[in-house]
Amino acid sequence: MRKKTKRLKLINFQKLKLFTFSPMLALIFIAVLPVFSLISCTSEDAATAAIGTAAAVPVAMWICFVVIVWLAGIFFFVIWIITLVDCAKRENEYFPSAGENTKLLWVLIIVFAGWIGAIIYYFLVMKKMPRKK
Repeated sequence: MRKKTKRLKLINFQKLKLFTFSPMLALIFIAVLPVFSLISCTSEDAATAAIGTAAAVPVAMWICFVVIVWLAGIFFFVIWIITLVDCAKRENEYFPSAGENTKLLWVLIIVFAGWIGAIIYYFLVMKKMPRKK
């Protein structure tokens, strides 16, 4: 009975894998579609509409790019704020190789290095030595 269950799960996974769709493939399809409509056009109005559609594809791709960059910016800003608050609330002795000015040094690194400093702080301090509550 167990062998049949495992085999059915494998078959379902394979069927699911057949229907997965790559976003890059979708963008290529959207970009090429107006070109095919240009080939079959017989009137001037249809050709003008197809050219307008072909020009809209790069604009749509640019808008998607801007939205993705904007969301990444928000994500890194949130990470920056979280690490800055953690650094400010952390006791000086909970830093690795804690010295007299370790907390001040990390705050300056996070503030002046931005999201890169926040990622460095996360891997070197937050992940290695979780803050005691």
